[in-house]
Amino acid sequence: MDEQDVTENLVGIDRDVPEMMRKLGFYEDGQVVKEREMTGRWVLAVWGLPGVGKTTLTKVLYNKISHLFEGCSFLENVREEIEEKRVVSLQNRLIRDLKRGGDSSIVESPNQGTKMIRQLFKESRLLIVLDDVEDFEQIKPLAELTWFGPRSRIILTTRRKDVYQIQRSEDQVISYEHDHEILPMNENHALELFHKCAFGLHHPLKNNDKMPREIVSAVGNLPFAIDIVGRYLNGKNENIWRQTLDDLKGELQEKVERMLVACYKLLGKKAREIFLDIACFFTAVEKTMPFYMWAARKLGPDIGVDELQNMSFLKTGEKNEFVMHGQLKFLGREIVKKEDEDPRQRSRVWNYEDVQTTLCEKKGTSKVKALRVTRDFIQVDGEVFHHLSNLRFLELDNVDIDGNPENLLPNLVWLDWHGCHDKYKLFAFKMEKLVILNLCTSSVKLNSEDWKLLMEKAGSLKVLNLKDCTWINGSMQFPASRHIECLILEGCLLFSPTIQKSISNFENLVSLNMKRCKLFKHLPQALCSMKALKELLIDGTKIQRLHFEEGSLPALEILSACECEVLCEVTDSIELLKNLQKLALRSCKNLIEPPAVIGKLVLLQEMDLSDTLIKIILGT
Repeated sequence: MDEQDVTENLVGIDRDVPEMMRKLGFYEDGQVVKEREMTGRWVLAVWGLPGVGKTTLTKVLYNKISHLFEGCSFLENVREEIEEKRVVSLQNRLIRDLKRGGDSSIVESPNQGTKMIRQLFKESRLLIVLDDVEDFEQIKPLAELTWFGPRSRIILTTRRKDVYQIQRSEDQVISYEHDHEILPMNENHALELFHKCAFGLHHPLKNNDKMPREIVSAVGNLPFAIDIVGRYLNGKNENIWRQTLDDLKGELQEKVERMLVACYKLLGKKAREIFLDIACFFTAVEKTMPFYMWAARKLGPDIGVDELQNMSFLKTGEKNEFVMHGQLKFLGREIVKKEDEDPRQRSRVWNYEDVQTTLCEKKGTSKVKALRVTRDFIQVDGEVFHHLSNLRFLELDNVDIDGNPENLLPNLVWLDWHGCHDKYKLFAFKMEKLVILNLCTSSVKLNSEDWKLLMEKAGSLKVLNLKDCTWINGSMQFPASRHIECLILEGCLLFSPTIQKSISNFENLVSLNMKRCKLFKHLPQALCSMKALKELLIDGTKIQRLHFEEGSLPALEILSACECEVLCEVTDSIELLKNLQKLALRSCKNLIEPPAVIGKLVLLQEMDLSDTLIKIILGT
């Protein structure tokens, strides 16, 4: 097939094309493309956000290596063609390309086409590109690795990396599967492309660079969007530039929006719900608590989040927080807003005006499932919650509840009440379905009887967050709970004996956070009984020595004791932590050497000893 047409405004291709070539077994020696010695057949899924440049970069790659194959074909817009029932047309095009024109039989049905492709090219070394495929069913009528001869390559451009499924061949020739994610451009490349499109210049202007930077940032550094906006602004006056920038900040550029909406519609129903939750409420939020809520709602968070990541809708940061592209976050919120003009009829409400409409008029409806009330409101009439009977998630940020309400929100799964100071208002909520209770920075004071009542009312509670609740002190003792799995006591004024009494009541605890508990000096004996604990966070405490008794923490995977200023010893007992995968001791400035048995932790994958006095690692 002829060389593929590629835009003249190529920028930053050296970041991806060499790596894509390497994953297919090729390399460049000067200007000459060479192939490594290899057998088998190879497939490469080139994936990423719509408009990020997958097709353009694949065309560049195709043009570099196509001359090395007996037959080549680049089929564009496969998803659209198949959705329009044009499979046979694609098959005829593929056969024609691979035979390099000439006479070819006309395929009349998909089954006939599949049989003909397998028969004609079973010994041929081919390069086939299927552009914009969405799932394996779209690939099956056209090209599977096992149909073609050894050293064939198939390249897929797709929105998700898990689109291909290797099928083993009868001749047992090995097949290799790789993926390559195309990320948005860095700022320099994005500016260079924008200036090419808007000014016809090959380098950014030195003057008046602020507005171009704001524009490329507003479209998320996506090449497709930069090209559209840049070409539109070419030759326009400054007023139009400013108006365009305002429009980009306010709403998605139409063509980009169409692409993203198409991606969204391809998500499963549960993944859509998770996506909308993150876009509206949980961007930059650590994933633990949302996962518990989604699990309680039977949304399958592991599968759903994986699906979103496979389609470049979501990433997780270094601290396990959700990271979502600004355009995608805006898309999610726009989808919710379009559910109904009246915010009281939408599934999620978060901005001030819509919350005001929902709460202040006391006309919320059962359609609202998630609500964020910011500190701008100061106080909310408790009676309004009786109109929100299906609310699953409620966030109150230092907001008081007025009146004497009772039996509020029977379907509530997550109550996030920063700055709660009245226990009677807290107990006004029905808690039978409550899975997450976040009271961080609250001044509400609960005695032993209150805690007992809370545990009785919230029998399904799995996450209790008491971060920076300074009223929780040395006299506090929690009642027993078999249900709580995640306990956050960060910043509380607890010392070791208190912890000893308290945590012994949580036999199924999976994660314990005691960061910045400044009075905490020793690991409590109660840890021996915690058979389910996987994560222990004691950063910034006054602990002096890490020593573990026989039988302690058999399931522990993560141990973090960073910034412990007086920690001076980690004993050889750490080898008892057979399942430890991550050990973080960063900025423990009095720690001189690691235990000699550190090499016996065979499952250890990550260890941070930076900013300590440790010079060598023994026993590795």
